[in-house]
Amino acid sequence: MSITTACDPLGIEPTTRVDQDRFWLNPQLARSYVNDFYFLAPTGSGETFQSEQWSDNCQGNIEQDWDTYRQFGFNYRRYDENGGLGIAPWGSAYRNIYKINLGLEKITGSSALSENLRNQLLAETHFFRAFVYFDMIKFWGAVPYVDKALTVDDETYLPQNKREEIFDNILSDLNKSIEYFDKTDGRTIIGMVNKDVTTAFISRVGLYAANAADASAKGLFSDDPKGLFKFQKNSQHYYQIAYNAAKSLIGKYSLEEKYEDLFTSPKAHTSKESIWPVMFKENQRGGFNPTAKNGPDHLYYGGTKDKSYSWGFRSGLFPTQDLVDAYLQKDIIDGKWKKWWETTQSKIMGISVNAEGEIVGTAANYRDMFKDRDKRFYATVTYDGAYMGPAQERYMIQTWIDNSDPAKTLQYSALHTGYRYVDRMTAVPGGRGSSQTITGYYSRKYSQFNKFNNDGTLNTNQRETCYFNIRYAEVLLNCAEAAIKLGNNAEATGYINQIRNRAGLSDYDGNDLYEEMKVQRRLEFAFEAPGFRYFDLLRWGESEGKSTIDELNRGSRGLYIFRKGKESKVVGENGYPAELTDPKYFVPKIETYKITNDEYRRKFDHSRYYFAPFSLTVLKDYTQLQQNPGWSGFTVEN
Repeated sequence: MSITTACDPLGIEPTTRVDQDRFWLNPQLARSYVNDFYFLAPTGSGETFQSEQWSDNCQGNIEQDWDTYRQFGFNYRRYDENGGLGIAPWGSAYRNIYKINLGLEKITGSSALSENLRNQLLAETHFFRAFVYFDMIKFWGAVPYVDKALTVDDETYLPQNKREEIFDNILSDLNKSIEYFDKTDGRTIIGMVNKDVTTAFISRVGLYAANAADASAKGLFSDDPKGLFKFQKNSQHYYQIAYNAAKSLIGKYSLEEKYEDLFTSPKAHTSKESIWPVMFKENQRGGFNPTAKNGPDHLYYGGTKDKSYSWGFRSGLFPTQDLVDAYLQKDIIDGKWKKWWETTQSKIMGISVNAEGEIVGTAANYRDMFKDRDKRFYATVTYDGAYMGPAQERYMIQTWIDNSDPAKTLQYSALHTGYRYVDRMTAVPGGRGSSQTITGYYSRKYSQFNKFNNDGTLNTNQRETCYFNIRYAEVLLNCAEAAIKLGNNAEATGYINQIRNRAGLSDYDGNDLYEEMKVQRRLEFAFEAPGFRYFDLLRWGESEGKSTIDELNRGSRGLYIFRKGKESKVVGENGYPAELTDPKYFVPKIETYKITNDEYRRKFDHSRYYFAPFSLTVLKDYTQLQQNPGWSGFTVEN
């Protein structure tokens, strides 16, 4: 459990760490102090897209000696009051809160800072206090709110504030940030927090607060003796806040024409869609290197016994079939956008839905199912027949499986699938094999396959690019969501259509605009660094009063592609598909499937899972804390 010890419950630091007599008399040091806050990142973000692995967008692996992608303990809720959860922020968050509060006090009292610099630093620091508390409230629901730099002489065992108070304090900090930005000269630096960043963040927080207010109105959290999860204000109050903030930015930015450029262009941070980019240079990586992770742990095609190269990614970011199914396909006859298995071209291939609800078919040209998809699909997912590099055979990724002889090892299967043994198809690959795809797909976003070493292998150094803490697409969808809840569907439709049109889709003409908004958020932000999908599912589930979230209460789905492989023992030819002339050739078959293995189970069948539990050790000493709803006396199954 990520919780501090009882003697340091809220991250108190000795004030001697900062030389108060001299440090704050130096404007450069004050600036550098606040600059350190830019290294803060939301929990579950980063190059391994951890929060995506918690969601139904992505399946991790179970590699035994490398737990980067092994999320079973969290996904299947293998934690309780006795501990076992090392994800939720607590001790590090309060240490950051201490530093932020100290900065606010010292910056306010410093006579060495110009008025413009003081206002700039105060604006940024108020923002980051809101930023840290927002990260905490997503995991804990109700926490002690500290707005001063506590010392060893202060009472540090503080009671939790109500959830509504914390949201209001976060919004208050963001409004103070805007007030201070309004007192500056208005100059901005790309990558740094400014008034627009703060305004966009208000729209994000407002939606979460509105969802929490709805949960309160529905009585979702009944196990709450202190009433920490009860709201006085209704959700409309917060939807209006979210709407007003987002609306004020509408038209100030616009969407980048080419979606994939947001994730591969070295100039993405200057995009007209960029609001708060996090920029990198190749020699200043800071650990962000998706190019070295989003691919197979196996050979290139075309190798020999003397020279064979391996991609060697040890990946674990496998897009699920559920995510892939959400990307629509354009029908070749009527030009309408449909679920891919319902298009004319799929019907021609003989693709249908079986009694179990899975998609099956037999077709030599099965890869046509990946053609004419929503443009975001190609920037997000690497699929069977896609290239990681130039359109040359050696750089093709193939994930099909040779099941022509059930009695033998799958030695002729494609190089890039984790399924190597036909008699073990019911067992998901383990060890290093699990770092080969188990869903039939690899992730692609932020990865760049355009730079090669002299021997033709991919250069896996991350290119100069960025990720976005906030971009304009979120503003549009935040405004759409709030507008729907405020009864303005016509306006919301316009914002959603901007998102759809950039993806190549036609205007929305369906019935349930709210559900369409959810789909567009999923597709727009899949596999992005801050992570949206998991927390979107949680906040929407709360708002709807759900104790079970279906998307998080079942295993992932994947795609089997069965075809005949070429029977050769030559290095690199392992994985070549057999030609039509091969006497054992058969028409390839496809079949979606549910991953039912224990190691990949997901569980969300109780409202307790909306929040992390406090450990009994902490509760014993920190008696002011109330255990989160549903966790008292609960012991996880063995």
